[in-house]
Amino acid sequence: MIVAPFLVLPRSSHAKDSPRRMAVARAVSLIEKSATTYVDKRECFSCHHQALTMMAMSRAKRSGIELQPDSLSMQVQFSLEYFGDRRKRLLKGEGVPGGAYNAGYALTGLAAAGTPPSAVTEALVQYLLKNEHKDGGWRIRTHRPPLEDSHFTATALGIKGIAEFAEPAEKAEPAKRALAWLKKTSPKSTEDHAFKVLGLHWGEAKIGKQKAAEALLELQSTQGGWSQTTDMKSDAYATGLALSALRQSGALTANSPQYKYGVKWLLDHQEPDGSWLVKTRSKPIQKYFESSFPHGKDQFISISATCWAVIELSQ
Repeated sequence: MIVAPFLVLPRSSHAKDSPRRMAVARAVSLIEKSATTYVDKRECFSCHHQALTMMAMSRAKRSGIELQPDSLSMQVQFSLEYFGDRRKRLLKGEGVPGGAYNAGYALTGLAAAGTPPSAVTEALVQYLLKNEHKDGGWRIRTHRPPLEDSHFTATALGIKGIAEFAEPAEKAEPAKRALAWLKKTSPKSTEDHAFKVLGLHWGEAKIGKQKAAEALLELQSTQGGWSQTTDMKSDAYATGLALSALRQSGALTANSPQYKYGVKWLLDHQEPDGSWLVKTRSKPIQKYFESSFPHGKDQFISISATCWAVIELSQ
């Protein structure tokens, strides 16, 4: 990865008119509107309209962005009710469309929103514990790239979910097995690389995290962004996710030139309406509906990309 010389990078300003703050404010309003529409039209929990929106809205709120009343709590309540209705099945290791990936994302989103432990979160934890493979990893069931395509994603989110909500006595061995799987398994896509870094970080691994972060950092383009795969162009989904993994893990700080370069890429590629457009490469498995987010058939991956961008621009 090469940082261009004499590049003018965005200031890390908290002023109300800072480019980052204005970009977040414009994007969050779209996220809130679409998340509200989703719960009106759909009954199933999703990573793109619940977990990631809870993560993005929570991060924006902590940075001082004012949200619409109840927009965040609505997603928390929707998620708790959805999994609460499945609690008995969860305790048996059943009842989650999308498997451990969705269960892990649910717990990660709820944790970001400051949701306290409950019978529902405990049931989700038990689901994860019952579905961990003997080799330590959790598995993706349906492959819909880039969100739902990586065993690294499922495993990292499993680590995060039990770290946030499991009882202390339940955490150690599952996390130890999962970390061992992450360390020995080679990533291929940016999604793999980023969630390997996140999983090692969330699991408090003492070995392997720096090397994994360096491998992810090597994928940054000379323009500052990341692509989903090496044969694709940079996009906001891969860039926001990679920046989040590198910042959370401590591999980059908000003042690192590579981080600022990635932030500049995001700011330069925001759409006039406040969103980030990413083209889908997944075959639809549900009947199309309009979620009030821009970009038509590309709306689900685009709202996911916009959420990751908001998470990082809110720092």
